[in-house]
Amino acid sequence: MRAAMNTRPTTASRQTGFAGETVRALASTLLLLGLIGDRRVR
Repeated sequence: MRAAMNTRPTTASRQTGFAGETVRALASTLLLLGLIGDRRVR
């Protein structure tokens, strides 16, 4: 997947990929924070 994208470096593809990665990171961090919060509360 990465190789195919690198062969065709378009700003649109880069922006979409970056947004996807950022959203994924935010979701993972939120899940971790939620789990930690639940554990602390309990």
